[in-house]
Amino acid sequence: MQALHIRQWCAEGTVADTMAFGRIPSPKAPVKNEVLIGIKASSINIDDLLACQDTGGGGWCFHARTPSSKSPLVGGCEYAGVVLACGPRCKKLKVGDRVCGLQDFVGKKLAGTWAEQTLTPETHCVPIPADLSFLEAASLCMGALVSGNMYKLAKLGQGARCLVLGASGGLGSIMLQLLRSHKASPHITAVCSAANFELVRRLGAGEAVDYRKSPFGKQLQGQEFDVVFDFVGGKDTEKSSAALLKPGGQFITAVGPMQNIGSRKLSCCEWTGWACGLAKRMMCGCCRKYQYKFSYAMMPVKEEDFNLVAVEAGARAEIALEVPFAEEAVREAMKRVISRHTGGRDKHAIT
Repeated sequence: MQALHIRQWCAEGTVADTMAFGRIPSPKAPVKNEVLIGIKASSINIDDLLACQDTGGGGWCFHARTPSSKSPLVGGCEYAGVVLACGPRCKKLKVGDRVCGLQDFVGKKLAGTWAEQTLTPETHCVPIPADLSFLEAASLCMGALVSGNMYKLAKLGQGARCLVLGASGGLGSIMLQLLRSHKASPHITAVCSAANFELVRRLGAGEAVDYRKSPFGKQLQGQEFDVVFDFVGGKDTEKSSAALLKPGGQFITAVGPMQNIGSRKLSCCEWTGWACGLAKRMMCGCCRKYQYKFSYAMMPVKEEDFNLVAVEAGARAEIALEVPFAEEAVREAMKRVISRHTGGRDKHAIT
């Protein structure tokens, strides 16, 4: 089958140029409760690329299976497709079913999704609702996992004031739509670039702040928020948010106390500092006026969480670029993702 794969770890920042595009052995026939999926669409997320250079999570404790010439590693985790074959112990799915999901090719060492086929446990698959295309389903799974978990962690009272940092990105745009659907009718302030004001307002924001103009904390000085949803990360972001939170407010982050963690291999001291800092923030709140919460959701995405986002909230991912499963087109999309300059939306789709 055709696949995007690596036979050794890519050097930092070179994934788009060094990842191989070509034929590798197809997955074996499914056994037990496995299903073979014919992939119709997949996504390119920044963490997929970082995993291929073995720097995911800062390069400590988050390693995919080591690639080799005899056993290449296929990248990608988000997919949508059709069931081609079922193992003898499958109880829910049948050949021809439309499914989507997240393949944990790092933690659980499952097969990646930048390929024509992948093999996965039946319990990791989510049926695709009839009104969703493969493209829409493939681009929603990560948002359902991360943004959906952050949304469920939040306790929103009627008319709660919410601040979303990184609101125009792939995860932030899903959060806007979840909040827009909430019965408490929260007031939503989005932080993004001015170029994305129209987008975030369309997705539910009542107010938009341009972080490029001046620090968002300065622009919002004097306002108070019940919840801050952080998709940016870093100590400065947390400090600015803390000054805006009401006593007892919630700071819910998908990143933690370091921006762009995973872009390079951290030293042992750097990684330990990040991990210990995160643990301290989560466990000790006696010297803070606000609650600190970290999105710890683990793959796979559950059907109930996917349906919360896709069906109940009616959310759809904002896709920066759709490309065919062809070498040059995919490499160009990868370069845009790894640069973190994707026109405001960090989701790229392969079809």
